[in-house]
Amino acid sequence: MNRHEQRKKIFQILFQLDHGLVNLKDASFHDLYQEYPYIKSIVDYHSEHESRIDGEIKNHLTSYTLERIPKVERNILRTAISEILHGDSPKKVVINEAIILAKQYGEKDGYRFVNGVLKNFIFETDENTDGAQ
Repeated sequence: MNRHEQRKKIFQILFQLDHGLVNLKDASFHDLYQEYPYIKSIVDYHSEHESRIDGEIKNHLTSYTLERIPKVERNILRTAISEILHGDSPKKVVINEAIILAKQYGEKDGYRFVNGVLKNFIFETDENTDGAQ
């Protein structure tokens, strides 16, 4: 399974886990979670750092609350930020993949929203790490 397909499964797992309606072992694609280390790594990272990831999303919203973001876009953002913070893919690739997912699963212009939040997150993250070593 290529990385694009793994990202899609990560998103689908996080979507199911949103609001605790399903636990991980009962989620669809739990078998893939166990089989693919990258899926497991990102899902586990999100589970362990959910409040930080949601905080990062909240910090980059204007005129929205986390709860007001449609569930698809919210979980695409969670997937992407988890991967940016913990994964090994270039940030631009992660953003591009998030846009593809938003176009495929989200609302009509949801991809624009996802793109804007992620670009602001990347800009601020890069800005805060430029001088620090």
